[in-house]
Amino acid sequence: MTSKMTYSLLPIALAALAFAACGKKPAEETAVTTDPAVQAEIDADAEMKAREEELARREAELALKEKEKALADREAALAKSSAPKPAPRPAASPPSPAPKPAPTPVAVGPKNYTVPAGTSVSVQLPAEISTKTAKVGQRFTANLTSDLVIDGKVLARAGAPVQGSITEVISGSKTIGGMPTLGLAFDNMTFEGGDKPISGRLTQVSDKSDKAGDTAKIAGGAVAGGVIGHQVDSDKGKIIGAIIGAAAGTAAAKKTGKEVVLPAGTIVGFTLNSPVTITQ
Repeated sequence: MTSKMTYSLLPIALAALAFAACGKKPAEETAVTTDPAVQAEIDADAEMKAREEELARREAELALKEKEKALADREAALAKSSAPKPAPRPAASPPSPAPKPAPTPVAVGPKNYTVPAGTSVSVQLPAEISTKTAKVGQRFTANLTSDLVIDGKVLARAGAPVQGSITEVISGSKTIGGMPTLGLAFDNMTFEGGDKPISGRLTQVSDKSDKAGDTAKIAGGAVAGGVIGHQVDSDKGKIIGAIIGAAAGTAAAKKTGKEVVLPAGTIVGFTLNSPVTITQ
């Protein structure tokens, strides 16, 4: 019986020993792992490893950034080389010189023009004058046949009125044995600036139908044409030529019993006795 009990307790004892051995080993291991020096070394190794990993990560990031920058620079260089070059800018032209200021206009005031004494002027009579009907002191008007020009300036226009009066009348039909005589004097002319008194004496009479061009005309003080000879129409006694009587400024018929007749349209020439000054 004792031998049976021994054999029955043997497995139990072996199990207890095995359990005891198992329980002792974790305790030893725990004692090893909880040693401060060992733990500090383990922690230092772990920190070093973490730092190395962080450094490796940063180096990898820096290398990636440098690679990306190099790639971007290359792409920019390619884009710049393929971009069209701007056209060359034209050379700047020299600046234009500043315009010169316009000269200040000089104010030109009125100027005096003098028609000298002795100037010949021709006028046309609009109405007939005859010794048969005319009276001393009677006024008459004639018109300039051409412009009155002095020093290139037109002082009076063709057609401008010239006034005068009859100074002498001797009728051939009313005065027995008398020489028919007609005296004319000119005392006023209308210039561009207005009327001016003048003094002129008759010097020439020319019929309006005269074709010889003997009518006196003024051009800057010079007379164009000449004085034609004494001519009297034998039938009517009408003066056709320039007939100057004994007294200056008169026209006379050389036959008694006739009349001095200056029909409408007759051109008469006279000479200025004194100068006339016109301001324009």
